[in-house]
Amino acid sequence: MARKKKAPQVRCFADGVEVETILDLAGPHKDELVKRIAEALARDAARRDFLAERGLVSRQA
Repeated sequence: MARKKKAPQVRCFADGVEVETILDLAGPHKDELVKRIAEALARDAARRDFLAERGLVSRQA
């Protein structure tokens, strides 16, 4: 069964700003936010690999 893509929820703040994602909130700092998220995901993957090599966690997590 195929999943239907939900329409994004738009949140409206008191100042009238409408956002659909956290990237909308980042505004002009969007590139820096994406870079930091990618770096954090890479660090987490490296940590999981390190622990999995020592048999401390499973690789399927």
